Amino acid sequence: SLPASNATASLATFNSCTSLHHRRSFSSKPKANVTPAAADRRIAGRRRFYKNVGVAPTSPPSDQSSDQNGSKAPNNKTTVESPISAGVDGTQSATGVTTTIPNTSRWSSLLNPQQSSSTWHTVTLDGRALRTPLGLPLTLPSLPLALAVASEWDAQKIYLQPAQMPLMTLSCTAIDQVASDPTAHQVDVMRYLGNDTSCYWADPTEDRVLHRRQSKAWDGLHTSFSADLLGLPTSDLGPARAVGGGEALLLSRRSEGSAMSGLPHPPILVEKAKRWVNSLDAWTLTALFSACVEAKSFYIGAGLIHQAVKAAAGDDDSTINGKEANNKNIVRDGKWAVGAARIEEEFNIECWGLVEGGHDYDRLNCSIQMHAASFLAQTVAQSRVA
Repeated sequence: SLPASNATASLATFNSCTSLHHRRSFSSKPKANVTPAAADRRIAGRRRFYKNVGVAPTSPPSDQSSDQNGSKAPNNKTTVESPISAGVDGTQSATGVTTTIPNTSRWSSLLNPQQSSSTWHTVTLDGRALRTPLGLPLTLPSLPLALAVASEWDAQKIYLQPAQMPLMTLSCTAIDQVASDPTAHQVDVMRYLGNDTSCYWADPTEDRVLHRRQSKAWDGLHTSFSADLLGLPTSDLGPARAVGGGEALLLSRRSEGSAMSGLPHPPILVEKAKRWVNSLDAWTLTALFSACVEAKSFYIGAGLIHQAVKAAAGDDDSTINGKEANNKNIVRDGKWAVGAARIEEEFNIECWGLVEGGHDYDRLNCSIQMHAASFLAQTVAQSRVA
């Protein structure tokens, strides 16, 4: 597994500190690196300050280019600042946080690649349009996505709990961070290919039960994905696979031909995967990155997002290359992704028991993140075929 990228700061912002810490910080003096736009915003612990949540039509990002560099102060009568700070504790202290939009043309093209003039939507709090942590308009390309984000805000009771708003998290990450500079997320997604969890298999002679479960979830994933999405022959250009701990250590260590550790996948596979990742818009890349981080797997994350996009286009082929070896159709949805990503951990839980407050929260968080990523990718894709 790999450490999460510094570029995930916008995601990390939502979960970094406790409510108690932030309640104390309200009474403290402003820190020197607190920006004016984030001076009155905190991550969690703020009381719900609104009564009504709604959805309203708005213009696509390309029509708001004059407002993307932060030079234009928002109108407090028509907009409301996000209570979520762009950094930690209302600061810009989180490493890798993008605070400006250097190229508004590229920014808008990554959010609206087709330059569609159709109606986009935003979330309103007491009739005022909500903004992102960086103060940008929260413009969403899909009405179902806007309704889902609005429901997250409406579900907040006494105190705001951003950790309970995964779609708001992903949407703000796409607008504030990924669209402004997608390079870091693209690089990190590719890093998960080198050490993909689904490429490390248990030795059937040492642990046939775990190997059988891996086969049930992963068989056909590599070859079908390589053929379906990357256009590679399935016979000899699939990813490298290590079986057993000894082989995993031998294949993944650094060598003279490779400066980085990781499995020796065919160069053409790596190149085509990189082209596909670089071709994604900000919304889909954000969803892919979130799924890959949670699964520690490029293939599981890509399989989930690719299927979500296909479903949005009306493709009824929801199986992995037709039928798997066990002759059961497998739908690559959020439930499948959770099971495929947690095979080893669930196996260990069965063997050694579940730690309350640990394993159960990990299981819940994985389900939330996978389903949120799939929903984001599918609703955005649906907005382009509607």
